[in-house]
Amino acid sequence: MATMLENYQELRNAMEKQESPLTTAQIWQYQELIYRIGVLETCQLYAKIAPVTDNINQMVTHYQLVDAYFQCLTQERRYGMAPDEKTQKQRDTSHQNLCRVMEDYRKRLASFAPGSHEQYKKEIGRVIGTFLPVWAAYRNTYITIMKTKEDAA
Repeated sequence: MATMLENYQELRNAMEKQESPLTTAQIWQYQELIYRIGVLETCQLYAKIAPVTDNINQMVTHYQLVDAYFQCLTQERRYGMAPDEKTQKQRDTSHQNLCRVMEDYRKRLASFAPGSHEQYKKEIGRVIGTFLPVWAAYRNTYITIMKTKEDAA
């Protein structure tokens, strides 16, 4: 099964190959695809470079980097089509869910004491894996990304 990143890359490639001019809605989706691909690639990098160590300072530095990035993702690019009341409620609820995910991992990692060198890397991988689907759902309240390349074309 393809990953979210692979799906987005496939959609981007399909849109780039489209011969007819992109519609305004497709341009919104295209720029959102580029943004999401960048976020997913950054998170992939964070998971890859997570330290495998018992050095708490290295773990804290890496965690602060990831956490600061996630905090920015909850605040940036808050634009899209003007929402009706229902859409605004969905955005607010989705944002609250995203903030709850952050509160949860912050609480868990505030007292983190690794039992092995690999434990931090595994835990930050779980954090990233939990955060991204909720973030994508939040982003969909602003700009919906179609599921297949046929839908995007």
